[in-house]
Amino acid sequence: MSPATHDVPDGAQTLLCADRLRIAARGALPALSIDLTLGLGELHLVLTRHKEQSSDIADALLGLGESGGDSVRYLGTPWSALTWREAFARRRGVGRIRSQGQWMETRSVMENVLLPSMHHTILPEAQLRESASALALRFGLPGLPTALPDECTTADLERAACVQAFLGRPSLVILEHPMEYEDSSLLEPMMNAIQQVRRRGGSVIWFTEHMAHLADASIPADRRFRLVGAQLLDLESGK
Repeated sequence: MSPATHDVPDGAQTLLCADRLRIAARGALPALSIDLTLGLGELHLVLTRHKEQSSDIADALLGLGESGGDSVRYLGTPWSALTWREAFARRRGVGRIRSQGQWMETRSVMENVLLPSMHHTILPEAQLRESASALALRFGLPGLPTALPDECTTADLERAACVQAFLGRPSLVILEHPMEYEDSSLLEPMMNAIQQVRRRGGSVIWFTEHMAHLADASIPADRRFRLVGAQLLDLESGK
């Protein structure tokens, strides 16, 4: 996904709403039933140890695959009510870290980071490179790696994925296990980037496998969830 902000309807308070969203079983993992309302400027933290389920939920929330078309409203409209072009245009406003990485192994990490944005935006390439380089520094990289993905460390790839997700001005950011190895030095720049998104009215969904993140009071999540069996349990309401 790639960054490009979208206008929110006047008076709207909700960016995304999933109502009885059904997600099919995957192997030994059960089918899921998801209810979730993401307000403007909110951060939702979701604990799940199954990265495949995180990806399935993220896809469904974005109207991808077989689930979510009728059950999910984004910017007030069900995905099923949009034409292909309209849905594509709305997904341009989404930044995403995929739990399985999905790096193109024949292209440098720098190209991997820039290509989605170059494909989805009218911004000049030089401006994108400048913004990406500035983000890379904030995330602890000396610059965007020019090596191939399999030549980079896991820590550098995690940071580069953050650059890709936050590049531009996304309205929604979905983070699928961005800190797999619980790199504590990544938490501060991650939170700074999340708070920037929230300050301009954007929203963030963060999937994590670390209980420490769920319990961390310094992470200002508006909602904390835990995936238990087939249900997404809201830890604040107990529902």
